[in-house]
Amino acid sequence: MDPESVEQALNSGDVHELLKVWEDFNRGEASPGISTGSDQAREAAAHFLTEVSEVAALEALRANAKAVDLLTARRWYVMKSAREGGATWAQIGEALGITKQAAHDFYRRKIEEQEKYLPDLHDTAAARAVLED
Repeated sequence: MDPESVEQALNSGDVHELLKVWEDFNRGEASPGISTGSDQAREAAAHFLTEVSEVAALEALRANAKAVDLLTARRWYVMKSAREGGATWAQIGEALGITKQAAHDFYRRKIEEQEKYLPDLHDTAAARAVLED
């Protein structure tokens, strides 16, 4: 991934591209220890590194932040699916590492945002139907 490709990934909003930037950085960070071991191991590591893009730490951090933002912003519809599948707010909270009330509040805020900013693309009745226990 050349610098231009990294910049395109950072501007794309595609979570897969953002995660590739993040992973390329992390793979590159693991490379300093490859000078030890057998010739075969060093050769395999060198081949691996030819496939890893050089990514600067700040680019990796930008990619990480954007990916986290995208995934968090999209979390509400997976929560809706879990509720429709029979999951309780307590189970959803546990899966997210938060309380059931925090999960419920997060979901409620997100559907309110959808209603406010994307009313024509949002099924309010279906989104609100899963709010109640």
